[in-house]
Amino acid sequence: MGFLDKIKSIFFGPDYDKDIRNLSKRISELNAEKRKADVDLESLRKKEIKIPSFEIKHLEAKKIEIKSFVYPEPHPVRTMKDLMQRRKEEEAERKRQLKLQVAKNFDTVRIFINDENPDSAEDLLFSTTSALQELKDDQLNNLYEELLSDINVLKEVLRQKEIERLEAEARQKAEEEERKREQDRLRKQREEEERLEKERLAREYEEKLAREEEARRLEIERLTSLVTRKKEDAERILQYLRMKGITRFYHFTDKQNLIRIKQFGGLYSWYYCEQNGIDIPNPGGDFDSRRLDARHGLQDYVRLSFCDDHPMAYRKHKEGASLVLLYIDLEVAAFKDTQFTDRNAASNSFACGVNYDDLVKVNISATQRNYVSRDEGEIFYQHQAECMIKTFIPLRYITNIDNPRKMIFG
Repeated sequence: MGFLDKIKSIFFGPDYDKDIRNLSKRISELNAEKRKADVDLESLRKKEIKIPSFEIKHLEAKKIEIKSFVYPEPHPVRTMKDLMQRRKEEEAERKRQLKLQVAKNFDTVRIFINDENPDSAEDLLFSTTSALQELKDDQLNNLYEELLSDINVLKEVLRQKEIERLEAEARQKAEEEERKREQDRLRKQREEEERLEKERLAREYEEKLAREEEARRLEIERLTSLVTRKKEDAERILQYLRMKGITRFYHFTDKQNLIRIKQFGGLYSWYYCEQNGIDIPNPGGDFDSRRLDARHGLQDYVRLSFCDDHPMAYRKHKEGASLVLLYIDLEVAAFKDTQFTDRNAASNSFACGVNYDDLVKVNISATQRNYVSRDEGEIFYQHQAECMIKTFIPLRYITNIDNPRKMIFG
């Protein structure tokens, strides 16, 4: 069957006239074959068959069995009626099998529908149309229409579901975008509030620093005007010191303390720092030295030495301090409340006073010696004589504040 014949059979059904013509032609061919077979059979019957004789040798003990020739049974001749009946049976069986296949396909289509797979169901259903046209079975046709309707219903249901899904996705996307916008708005609002709060705190801190700086400036001015008042014999004291070769005083401190000294405008007594909340990173004195200062009423004095190798500095060095030596202008000796001690004011016995006569008691030559040991007796203590400045030494009197001398111990 050609392609056009297949198309015609799909749309117009089987061509039974042509089938009958083909069948009649085949019957004629079979009759011709039958007549030829009858002629061959008759010829065989009339033919004489000669059986050749065999000479039997006595040496062989084998017995030869001779079978008589049996004519082959003739095949039954099929009549036209038999062929037509066989053809009808084969056609009926083919249609039965085709009907079973269509029913099986319909079951598979129903499975596709239940699995919400309309495309596969529709493809398989449409593949049965030619078979349905051939079978012309009303029950199968009705089932076909029912399945086709169910497929269309399923398509509509799935279309509505897809619409609902897309709408839900659109709503979810819109809600997500709105939530993001709200989060961005809240974040920006929070950032703006934090920025404003930081600016407020920064302003408050700057204002606080400004107030503290102004208060510190005023306090420095107050203390400077208070402590820099001159003694009545100030010039005489300065001339005496210069005559003795004294050009400056010394104050050793830890390198960590330099920031505080610059920040607060000079050197303060440990007592003033304690009373005014000024933190000293690494103070020079200890509890015992402060107790002795308080006992002698010298707690509010800044201690300066005439020598640049004070024994107390070595002790701080051994404790791990990184010491520097500050140079103090000789002018501080002329301050009204400046006192002079003939030895370390932390010792048990020393003389001190604010006048020229008190300065003269200082053994200047002993203070200028280097590396005086404790074995040298009185000289060791006189080497540690001090110049004590009341409360505060302004920064301008520290001549090497920007380049202090690092103390090196052998």
